[in-house]
Amino acid sequence: MGARDTRAPMSTLTGLLAVSLPFFLLVLLGFAAARRGIVPVTALGALNAFVLYLALPAMLLQLGRQWAHDGFSGAVALPLYALASLGLGLLAWRVLAAEPSRGARGMAALVTLFPNTGFLGVPLLGALLGQGASSLLVATIVFDLIVTSSVCLALAGAREAGLRRAVRNPLPWAVLAGVVMGLAELTLPAPLERTLQMLAQAVSPTALVALGVALAVPQPAHSAHGTALRLAVLKLVAHPLLAGLLGYAALRAGWIGLPQLQLLVLATALPGAANVALLAQQLGEGQHLVPRAILASTLGAPLTLPLVAWALGVQA
Repeated sequence: MGARDTRAPMSTLTGLLAVSLPFFLLVLLGFAAARRGIVPVTALGALNAFVLYLALPAMLLQLGRQWAHDGFSGAVALPLYALASLGLGLLAWRVLAAEPSRGARGMAALVTLFPNTGFLGVPLLGALLGQGASSLLVATIVFDLIVTSSVCLALAGAREAGLRRAVRNPLPWAVLAGVVMGLAELTLPAPLERTLQMLAQAVSPTALVALGVALAVPQPAHSAHGTALRLAVLKLVAHPLLAGLLGYAALRAGWIGLPQLQLLVLATALPGAANVALLAQQLGEGQHLVPRAILASTLGAPLTLPLVAWALGVQA
């Protein structure tokens, strides 16, 4: 019995690594394909457009519909997510105090606060925690797309751009459409339902390969490695730690259950969202810092995410 108990934690950690590693291998595959010229970096815009405007909205519509069917379970933990993000934002702003450009500080804060939930979190946490993982993830995606992005862009001096992007982004609208369909108990004709399923199934491989291609884009010479590394540590360590402390207090108070705590912490333990680099490029702010912070957090996540899941008692 004692020997089994000693090996059990390592066996669980190995299982978690086995579940999560394929997702990061797809990122590596995209990176290698871009570096060898198999997938040119010029194709990144098309890959991201396919995911953003077709595949991911289809998945989020399905998740929003299921979320409504489930009575919006998991939304009770959203205030904890918001508080953890607020605390992390204050820490990130302090780390970025030496950055002379306000616009760069705003974009760097955004990449620290905004986890890669759509491209990486939905498929990976679904594999780790099961279909129930969609509950809180849907709420955090909408929160980050509307609140987090708008606040950070306002801090960067691009308030109007933030509001326009929030309104034009198809992802919150896809969630809203799914919620309305779920509340009204509407179903689509069978051919349309199958089309949605096919598009949703394309999210994981396409988005992860696109993320790898994005990481292969050459970086400017002045890349602020030290600051980028500190931001990555904040994202991968401080964010889940803040969420864990808040979530544990809520768990003790009976506000949330263990599954909500696990999902809350793992959602905050995801690396920075790759699409922030495209936004930084469009605005011309933080291009020396944002891609490096994304790269550092994405490279660290294959180790930190399984460790966080293991610490939370997630079973592979």
